[in-house]
Amino acid sequence: MTRDLGCTTNIEVIKRFVSLEGKFVIDAGCGGMAFTRPLVDHGARVLAIDPDPVQAELNRAAEPIANVEFVETGADRLPVQSKTVDGVFFAYSLHHIPADIYQPVFDEVVRVLKPDGFLYVIEPIDCPFNEVMKLFHNEDQERAAAWQALEELAIPAFISAEVVTYHNFAQYDSWDGFAKHFAGRSFNTLFTEADIRQPEVKEAFERLGGPEHRFASPKQVMFLQGLREKNADSHLHSSTSD
Repeated sequence: MTRDLGCTTNIEVIKRFVSLEGKFVIDAGCGGMAFTRPLVDHGARVLAIDPDPVQAELNRAAEPIANVEFVETGADRLPVQSKTVDGVFFAYSLHHIPADIYQPVFDEVVRVLKPDGFLYVIEPIDCPFNEVMKLFHNEDQERAAAWQALEELAIPAFISAEVVTYHNFAQYDSWDGFAKHFAGRSFNTLFTEADIRQPEVKEAFERLGGPEHRFASPKQVMFLQGLREKNADSHLHSSTSD
């Protein structure tokens, strides 16, 4: 049964499951590291990875963050030794992975995790904000495929699995700020700023976001922990060397 935790923050939900103090974790698909920073603030050492070359260049040029190492790579090629990682996070990034490499990705997760390690995945849930997004970028199929891959390929490798939902809020200064935010994503090749600035998108944004341009942002988390013995002891394929 899925528990709903109400209105809370990403980091508070993480703390319900695991203490980050002293942990070595991977933030897979880290983007601009907005999710990475709170992990460090709560005591983790983080390997942040992202395969997008434009974002990677921005991350390398940015001021270094203590206890964070950034590597330009995909989640199917984790540059760490086997059984050395406490946890792997996919924050809104799993559905960006091509479906044909989900198996190699989960093989890599299992390879690098310690026997008691965890996999933590956050994905958005359908909501009014998603109704705005769908007008120029519909990811429903990709998100459904990501969740199905978790259920079919990842859950069997772990001893325990729990799913929770919660929400917080996304707020934008203006319609123009919203359009520029999504048009400026370096990894996007599927839509243009002109696609975003269609009249029907602006109408939905203003109608559903209200005068404050504020949207509830519901999320679903799957937390998997503890590798089953056959997975903890097996050596799964990988392009990285131990």
